[in-house]
Amino acid sequence: MKKLFFGFLVCFSILAQAQINHYFYLKVEDGEKFESTLKEYWLKVAQHATDNGGMQGWSVWKKVRKTDQYNYIVAFHFKDIDQLEGDWGVDGLAATGIDSKHISNEWNVFRSDTYRIHSGVPGSTNYIVVNYSKPDQIGKQLTYEIEYITPVMKELISKKAYGRTSWNVQHKIYPSSSNEKYSMLTVDGYASMVDAMKSFDFQYGVDNSGPWTKALKKVHGDKTMETSENNAFGYRPIYKYLFGTD
Repeated sequence: MKKLFFGFLVCFSILAQAQINHYFYLKVEDGEKFESTLKEYWLKVAQHATDNGGMQGWSVWKKVRKTDQYNYIVAFHFKDIDQLEGDWGVDGLAATGIDSKHISNEWNVFRSDTYRIHSGVPGSTNYIVVNYSKPDQIGKQLTYEIEYITPVMKELISKKAYGRTSWNVQHKIYPSSSNEKYSMLTVDGYASMVDAMKSFDFQYGVDNSGPWTKALKKVHGDKTMETSENNAFGYRPIYKYLFGTD
């Protein structure tokens, strides 16, 4: 069913500083019109809400190579649950002089999810590879990502290895059930599409493990740490950053 996406503004709510991200996965038929409306109107509304403390920020991402399910993500960023559940102060008339009832864009909301960021390495990015996963033991996997992987990512990013510019790990806090396809994700940021595409090389037998092995040895020495028995990342799309709040 087609819905006006910003009808959800009063119900839900990314930036490196954010702790809570809410993602709307959208299927859009007219991408040019969609991007124009969001940039010319809703970005101003979101910036007004951000400037007045209603949210931490707002951003729009386009999925590289459209699928039948969705082709855009609109992300809302919050400093904590209290801000997410508080008064966003969204006011289109105050922000732009035009009431939102006069803005008529329709699109399909494929799904919406709320995630908590547990750890990360901030940085400027133009493309992200999002690694969606559903480990058998999410607590164990999160501990591994936070305690073992985070310092390795800091070392890799400081050395500009693999062209990676940022990284974080998040777990889904809502909706939550055994029927959910994914329960966590990690986000690899890159400056270019070329670097993002190269992150898939290992799947095709390319041995590019040198920088990783070197960073792992430097950070942890011979220390190892167990992951969840099943921690496979089953889906790895690329998203391009379009625009967002300051």
